[in-house]
Amino acid sequence: HSLSRNNSSQNLREAEAAAAAVVLQSGGELRRRKGDHHQAAKGRPVLPRCQSEPEDVREASDVANVTNVDEQIAHALETSLGKRPSLETSTATTATATTAAAAEAPAAAAAETSEGSAAVHEASIFELLKFTVPTMGIWLASPILSLVDATVVGAQPVVGVTELAALTPGTVLVDYLVYVFTFLGIATTNILSVTVAERNAKRTQSRLNDALTLALVCGVAIGSLIFFYNAKLFPLVISTTSAELVQPASTYASIRAIGIPFALIGMVLQCAFLASKNTRVPLVSTLIGGAANLVGDIALVKYWGLGIAGAAWATVLSQVLTVLVLASKANGTFAGMPFKMRAKVPKLSSLLEFLRIAGPVSIILLSKVVVFSVISLSAANLGATASAAHTLLFNVFLFFCVPGDSLNQCAQTFLPPVQGLARSERKLKNRIILTGNFVGIVNALLGVTLIFFFPQILTTSEVVTKSLQSAGLLLCCILFLHPFGISTEGILMATKQFDYLLGTYIFNMLCMLGTVKLIATTGASLTKVWQALVFMQVLRLLANAVKIIPQQLKRIPDSNTTNTPAPAPAN
Repeated sequence: HSLSRNNSSQNLREAEAAAAAVVLQSGGELRRRKGDHHQAAKGRPVLPRCQSEPEDVREASDVANVTNVDEQIAHALETSLGKRPSLETSTATTATATTAAAAEAPAAAAAETSEGSAAVHEASIFELLKFTVPTMGIWLASPILSLVDATVVGAQPVVGVTELAALTPGTVLVDYLVYVFTFLGIATTNILSVTVAERNAKRTQSRLNDALTLALVCGVAIGSLIFFYNAKLFPLVISTTSAELVQPASTYASIRAIGIPFALIGMVLQCAFLASKNTRVPLVSTLIGGAANLVGDIALVKYWGLGIAGAAWATVLSQVLTVLVLASKANGTFAGMPFKMRAKVPKLSSLLEFLRIAGPVSIILLSKVVVFSVISLSAANLGATASAAHTLLFNVFLFFCVPGDSLNQCAQTFLPPVQGLARSERKLKNRIILTGNFVGIVNALLGVTLIFFFPQILTTSEVVTKSLQSAGLLLCCILFLHPFGISTEGILMATKQFDYLLGTYIFNMLCMLGTVKLIATTGASLTKVWQALVFMQVLRLLANAVKIIPQQLKRIPDSNTTNTPAPAPAN
């Protein structure tokens, strides 16, 4: 009888321990799921194992877990109090459940690991190039359309030369101000690339509508400023010897100011589609807008004789059509998720999220504008021949900047979803840099071919040709370095290291201003100007490398050792 009672007590203790283990395991799973929901509610990325589960499935699973925990607690209490009809039956049932759970645990863990791996997609170099090439087409549209505007306006008799000259100050005023507000597109890409990867429809809709509202407000503000005050600004920057340019430049800028809200809204929508890895819709909208601009230029300028005003109206028309195409594709369904476009007042948390990105980026963009403006002014004092050669070289540089800018966009699209997954993040960074290597080599080869073998494409003047070829190798060096610098800059932007970028750009700007001053005091030449631009690219690349290389060389802990289960205690 004593032996039987000891066995019964031992069975009771074993049953209680088994039931408690099951309850703790279920409670831990419930706490893990609640923790994931808490992280998602704060806008933080959730571990990949939760990304593959739809929201409604997770909620149903949580309710089921609560029910199971309640039942298991009741079972443990009843077992310990002896309220079960048979202790042996209860013990056997609990032991069987524990054994089954133990058998299912490795399979569930393996399935969860497989599910998490499937959710993390590491883009190959081919996929990066497949994304980069259409993006190049999107960014190339603006310089090509500006060239079309200049060609059509310059072909008009009598007023053609004057209005063509007036295009330069008018375009610089409008396009440079719009360029500074590119931070809206960069912030949109950084934020939406994460929310789209998480399949968070509510947050995606909220943040995209906030970005569109900010674009509308900024566009109206800048457009109004240009529309009402450009006539007072142009006399300050256009010399009295060229006073005849003020009126046509003012006309052009006033009309273009009407399209600035559409330009910023279109930029945000394009960046939103690129953040969802959709290059087709932005490319189609760009082609439609470009076609409208071309037809408008020919009709309004050539046949209706509106001159520079017709070119401005054609550009505004193309911007409106581009926004209509993008909005029609986004409204209703965006990135496979329901989306309704509507104006809304952004919450403070959303504004702070945009401001954390937009603040440093806007200063970075402004520093670029300052550097290139100072370089251009320095080159303008070199004389007619050297100045013309610099203009051609700089236009070639801007044209070949597009592949590098596309890599920057590529890094901001593909990196945020894998941030925090050390191995995937490192591999993707290496592939982006390797793609930059490939693009840099192609750029340099094409630059050498254009400058030294086919210079007649740029100019028919032998004097200008010799002048631009004197700095041709420096240009090709820049074309090789630029994709490295801009792609590593995209990596730092994608990982939100904006403070470091801001510091390096301020340092770079001060160094460039000092270099230009040194050139002016020692005797300016075209070669020295382009040596300064090479120096700028080297400085940027070195600054980015100082931050990225240690991160890439940092040892990643072996997951096999960190995830090895602890040995079972001895009986």
